[in-house]
Amino acid sequence: MKKIHLFGLLIGFIFLLLSIKITFTGAIIGTNIEISNILFLVISLTFVIGSIILYVANRSLESLVIPTGTLESDQKRIDAVMKSYNHTKDKPYILVSGYIDRDEQGRPKKESQQSLIYKELRKTYKISPSDMLIEGKSKDTLENFLYTIEKLNKKGINHMKIATNPTQYWRFKLFEKEAKREGIIESSFKVDPLYTNESLSEFAYGVLAYIKDYIRVKSAGSLEEARNKKTGKFGNLVKKFI
Repeated sequence: MKKIHLFGLLIGFIFLLLSIKITFTGAIIGTNIEISNILFLVISLTFVIGSIILYVANRSLESLVIPTGTLESDQKRIDAVMKSYNHTKDKPYILVSGYIDRDEQGRPKKESQQSLIYKELRKTYKISPSDMLIEGKSKDTLENFLYTIEKLNKKGINHMKIATNPTQYWRFKLFEKEAKREGIIESSFKVDPLYTNESLSEFAYGVLAYIKDYIRVKSAGSLEEARNKKTGKFGNLVKKFI
């Protein structure tokens, strides 16, 4: 579909050139541009506007999400997303979700996870920046979910596929159900997994993390209130023993 809309833009540009007449006045005094063919101008505008409408109408309402984790899990999630991306006809947005480490000038650090993932998507898979979305505020899975749907709602996207292991996906589904109950997302909004392999230690951590987030959400009464209840110390403590 992208090639069709680009072809339409090219035709529109050609007819635009044919519709105008450029004359130069004096040596280097100036130029005069006149519409010499109204019909060609109309055809040009028709192709340009039609191409824009076609691009918007056929833009996938789906996004593939990469939540940052360990360097190992990041690579597995990139692989899962790109496998899905390459088998999708209308190319979806790829959204990278995770906190961005910045330097003293506020610029993303070159060695940050976000930067490394962005570079791999650009260089290895040739993904255009216009096909990528960056969410750089989240510090845990709940914030991954909340800030991601905030980005997707602005784009009118109602379906996200998350590259993750099974136990973390349980948490995303917990948040999805609560978000629909609170009216944060429509009931038609879909959250599906792009599963990656899960080790025994990841499974053990995932089960404990699910229990922690379940209590966190239910005791808070809303996802926003739960977001304000930071539980990073719990996660770090569990990881030390697993």
